[in-house]
Amino acid sequence: MASEKYDVVIVGGGPAGTMAGAAAASEGVRTLVLERDSTFGIPVRCGEGVGVNQLERFFAVDEKYVAARIKGLYMHSPDGTEVPVVSSEIGLVLERTRFDRWLAEFAALSGAQLRTRCEVDGLVTDNGSVRGIYFTRFGKRHKVSADVVIAADGVDSRVARWAGIPTQLKPADFESAYQFMLAGVDEEPGSCHFFFGNDIAPGGYIWIFPKGDKVANVGIGVSSKLCDGGTAYRKLKEFVRKRWGEPAVISEAAGGVPVARPVRQPVRDGMIVAGDAARHTNPLTGGGISAALIGGHHAGKVAAGAVKNGDVTSNGLKEYMSRIDKDIVKANLRAYRLKEGVYKLSDKAFNRTAHQIMALPAHKHTLRNVFLRGLVSQPKLMVDVIKAFV
Repeated sequence: MASEKYDVVIVGGGPAGTMAGAAAASEGVRTLVLERDSTFGIPVRCGEGVGVNQLERFFAVDEKYVAARIKGLYMHSPDGTEVPVVSSEIGLVLERTRFDRWLAEFAALSGAQLRTRCEVDGLVTDNGSVRGIYFTRFGKRHKVSADVVIAADGVDSRVARWAGIPTQLKPADFESAYQFMLAGVDEEPGSCHFFFGNDIAPGGYIWIFPKGDKVANVGIGVSSKLCDGGTAYRKLKEFVRKRWGEPAVISEAAGGVPVARPVRQPVRDGMIVAGDAARHTNPLTGGGISAALIGGHHAGKVAAGAVKNGDVTSNGLKEYMSRIDKDIVKANLRAYRLKEGVYKLSDKAFNRTAHQIMALPAHKHTLRNVFLRGLVSQPKLMVDVIKAFV
């Protein structure tokens, strides 16, 4: 068995993992990022939408991974009412294959070592503390000793589970998602659409993210509590057929999306959990790119600091929890409560909300007003709405 030593090893080469790699390596510690697939960014399991500000917090936006800039946002109620929504945030639709590849390059240029086709299959431990990982590559097993392991291996994180961190999700906190990239769909460039209703997408919604001339990501997320395994695909096919007929399918993607509360204790002696593995996906929207970048950045910085300070116990890594509490956890707990409120809405309530918003002046078609009116029958959530959309 081959054996190596790094200061920080990161399992998972998605946005959380590569951001963690860049952050740790930039602090001068020896950093290794391991990715299971052969290429960073493939396969794509994402709607690919993100806010410009969320990227510019860490780096300048590079147009080579931008498919489209979002100019308009529209919400559709079950009865077909289209509500244009006012938003001050500039959004992007990414090309995730290019974006993830760019992030991998960003990590490498920051000083991290990257390897693909690495199947992590165990933890190195010492008296309950994590001290590294085992992985298999091309049939050969390797051992990597590390002061800190960062688990960024996605929603079904085995690495976190091996360390005793609960990763199981109840059905109500898990969405099944399916997405087509379609060609030949006539949609206004830069306009994103969201469709709601208990028949069209039980416990979730359908999205349209245009990516170029008559090309768009069209996807669906449905509650696993309300639907069986094939519902997402069937509902999405039905929607596509009704709206465009039989457009060409360029690619398909399926996966699970955690819409849960964040993991309560995402640190152990020698370990930090980040990204989807830490349940940092927004429970209300299912969006996870920005939280992955933020959580990965904090994980890498804290891990590097702990290595330098000589304390990689959970106490030495607890700064990570205070950082993500401010940047991710509080907002996601609020979003979780709002999600639970939205789940209770009937199609009649969705329609009534849309009609009320359309009766307002255009400049008042804000997300805050949408939620205030939609959740008016649940007054305990009003403070959450106000804080979420300040």
